[in-house]
Amino acid sequence: MSTVNPHNLAHWNEVTAHHVGSPMYRTEDFRRGEIVLDPVVRDAIGDVAGRRLLHLQCHFGLDTLSLARLGADVTGLDFSPPAIEKARALASEAGIDAAFICADVLDPPAGLAGFDIVFASWGAIYWIADMAAWMRVAAAALKPGGRLFLCEGHPALLMLDEDAPAGELRVRWPYDSREAHVDEGDLDYTGAKVSARRTEGYLHGLAHILNAAMGAGLTVRGFSEGDRVPWKAIGGLVQVDRDYWALPPGAPFVPLNFILQAVKEPPR
Repeated sequence: MSTVNPHNLAHWNEVTAHHVGSPMYRTEDFRRGEIVLDPVVRDAIGDVAGRRLLHLQCHFGLDTLSLARLGADVTGLDFSPPAIEKARALASEAGIDAAFICADVLDPPAGLAGFDIVFASWGAIYWIADMAAWMRVAAAALKPGGRLFLCEGHPALLMLDEDAPAGELRVRWPYDSREAHVDEGDLDYTGAKVSARRTEGYLHGLAHILNAAMGAGLTVRGFSEGDRVPWKAIGGLVQVDRDYWALPPGAPFVPLNFILQAVKEPPR
């Protein structure tokens, strides 16, 4: 049974074309042959050459196809038909052998299994109402010994008021909530003006995320917290290089991202 939120689907269908053309996504760099996977993720995921990799919520496939350029055998899954159509077109244009599936991430097609790595990053789980179900999908897709790689904006960051004055860290949102976080702004995070304004997201605390992973039968093998994200999530962040935004020098440390790596243990 589909769990797709129609407001979110309309929004992502609309923003795909904007994102393809946004400098934030570096589509033209990809077309010139670059690997545009951001450095935090690229360093943390390690060697993917020869690995079967499933990218959940792959959007229009830039990270998926960058992982293919690093040697992975990639499959991307996303619920947006325009995004999947664009991902397939980019793969064909680049001469990359990649599979892309249009499906609800919580209701994937039968037989989606046997992967060495399940991958998701930067803003994927915010859109997921049922974190336990998402982790069960990830675990079911992995072969025994396979690993989940999840890099995300930190729940501590998502609590903060994005409209607070520069230099002020002000808590606005709950750390963890099962209620939908409704946004009706007319600009998306790239600055694109949208008519599909309503979106509904969910704020997951770390305990909720980690317990969902363990409840799905995954063993946590690594967890780290970092100081940067690839978008200006709140007004007080400053751009530190081409890829990232962080709190300014002298500000108290607040974790802005986390990386979770978990393994599906082989049967004993």
